[in-house]
Amino acid sequence: MEKIFFNGNVITVDATLQRAQAFAIDKGRIAAIGSNQAILALRQAETEVVDFSGAMVLPGFNDSHMHLLSVGSGQEKADLNAATSTEELVRMGREFLQANPGRTWVLGRGWSQEKFADKTMPSRHDLDTITSDRPVYYVRVCGHVAVANSCALALAGITQNAVPPAGGQIDLDAEGMPTGILRENALNLVGNLLPAHSIGDYKRMFENGAQAALRVGITSVTSDDIGELADAELKLEALQELLCEKRFPLRYNIQARISQPEQVARLRELRERYVFPPHTVEWGPLKLMCDGSLGGRTAALNEPYSDDRTSSGVAILTQERINEMFSLAHALGWQVSAHAIGDRTMEMLVQGFRHMLRQRPSADARPRIIHAQITNERILDACRELGVVCDIQPVFVSNDHPFVESRVGKARAKLSYAWKTMLNMGIAAAGGSDAPVADCNPIFGIYAAITRQDTAGNPPHGWLPEQKLTLDEAIHLFTAGSAFASFHELNRGSLTPGKLADFVVLSDDLTQVPPAALKDVTVSATYIGGECVYSAHR
Repeated sequence: MEKIFFNGNVITVDATLQRAQAFAIDKGRIAAIGSNQAILALRQAETEVVDFSGAMVLPGFNDSHMHLLSVGSGQEKADLNAATSTEELVRMGREFLQANPGRTWVLGRGWSQEKFADKTMPSRHDLDTITSDRPVYYVRVCGHVAVANSCALALAGITQNAVPPAGGQIDLDAEGMPTGILRENALNLVGNLLPAHSIGDYKRMFENGAQAALRVGITSVTSDDIGELADAELKLEALQELLCEKRFPLRYNIQARISQPEQVARLRELRERYVFPPHTVEWGPLKLMCDGSLGGRTAALNEPYSDDRTSSGVAILTQERINEMFSLAHALGWQVSAHAIGDRTMEMLVQGFRHMLRQRPSADARPRIIHAQITNERILDACRELGVVCDIQPVFVSNDHPFVESRVGKARAKLSYAWKTMLNMGIAAAGGSDAPVADCNPIFGIYAAITRQDTAGNPPHGWLPEQKLTLDEAIHLFTAGSAFASFHELNRGSLTPGKLADFVVLSDDLTQVPPAALKDVTVSATYIGGECVYSAHR
C-alpha cells in the first residue's frame, strides 16, 4: 500500500459502507476502506501513514456545471457582486480604471439590479460617467444581460432603432435610442470586440480558476468554456500545456457549447484531434443555450412574466434547431445538455430529447437540463420517463428567492427550484454552481439545499420549505449525483474500493453543525488521486 489515511470521520457516499474511519490508497485509487484497525493492518514498511485527527472527510466535490475559465478571468475584471446601487457600479468602475490605467476596456461582472433599492437596471449614461474615452462593458451576474457605455455601443455599431440579432434583444428608450442594456445573443455584438487572448492568457485563467476550485474542495468539474468554438484551439492547447507542466490537477470535463449544425463537424474534428490522458481533461456533453435568466426576464416562459405582462422571455433556438442539434450529437454518441430556466424552454428540450431517442433509441443516454428552475408536473414526468439528469444549482435559491414569486407568481413558483420533488420522483439530479454566476463553493450549495435560505438566514423558515433536502441528499448532489451525470460513477463520487482517491477534508463535522452554520464550514485540504493539491495550512 502506498498510503494509509486513518482516524477520520469519513462519509463515503457508498450505500454498502456509509461511514468509515480509514482507507488505503494504491496507484491513485482507493484500495480498501473500513475501520482504523482493519486498514492499519495493511500497513507495509514503505507505506506513508496520515492521521486525519478526527476530521470529517468526504469524496471530492464535483461541480456539474460551471465556467472555470470565467472564474479565472474574473479575477482580472471589476468584481461587481457587492454593488447595491448604480452609484456603486460607477464608483467600482472608476476605482478599477484608477488601479488599471493602461486597460483599453473597463470590464466588470456580477451586478444585479435586484440588489438596488429602485430595482432599475443601469444605463449607458451611467457608465459614461466612468469614462467616455474608452469602452465600458458590465455583464450582469447571470451572464445573460449586460450594459455598455456609449463608446462600446458605438464600436459595436449599435445606434438608433438598432435591430437585434436572432435570439437577442437590444433595449431601446422612447426615442428609439439604445439604453445600453443588451440581452442574450445581443451581448455578442460587444463581446466579440473584446481584446483577443493569447495561449498564455488562457493558461493563466485556467490555472487561476482551478486553484479557486481546489480551495473549496472541488476535484472534478464539467465546464462550459468553449462557447461557439471561439478560440477553441488556443484553449485546448493551453490545457495540454498545463497538463504537461503538471499545473492543472483538476479533473476537467469539457462541455462544448454550439448552436449551428455546421459546427458539429468542426467539434467532431476537435474531439478527435485533442485527446488527453485518462481522468485529466476529457470531452463531455454538447451544450445548447436555449433561454436566459429569471433575474434578467429572459428565461422563456409559457405565460408572460407576472411583473411584466409584455414579455415571456427569449427562446434562443427554435424547436426545429433543438431537434436537429440533439439528433446530430446523439448519432455521434455524444451526451447532450442544454441550458433551460423557463418552463417553455424545458418543454422544448423534452420534445427534443424524445425526438432524438425515437430516431436512435438508447437505454442510458442521460440527456441533461442545466438549471431546470421553472418546472411543472408535465415537465417533471417527462424528465423521469426520458431518464433526464437535472443539473441544479441549489445556491440559486439563496440569490433568487426574493424575486421568484414577483416574476412568475405563486402558482408557477410552487414547482420552481423543486429539488425535493425531483428526487422523490426518482429524477437524477447533479449539483453545480454555474460559477461565476454564483460562488463555486459547494458548501454554500449544500447550505442552500438544506435551508432554502440566503446567507443572512432569510426567509426565516426557508423559501418553499417543503423542497428542503436532507444533508445526505445535498452531499449526494455534489458527489455521486454529479459523477453519475457525466458517466463517471464507476470512478468518482464515493469513497469506494477501486475508485479514484479524490477526497476533501473539512474544518467541521457537517452532521454536528447547526444548519444555519453550515455555510461557515471550510475546506482544510483537497486531495486528487491521493495527492494533496490544496492545504489551508500551507
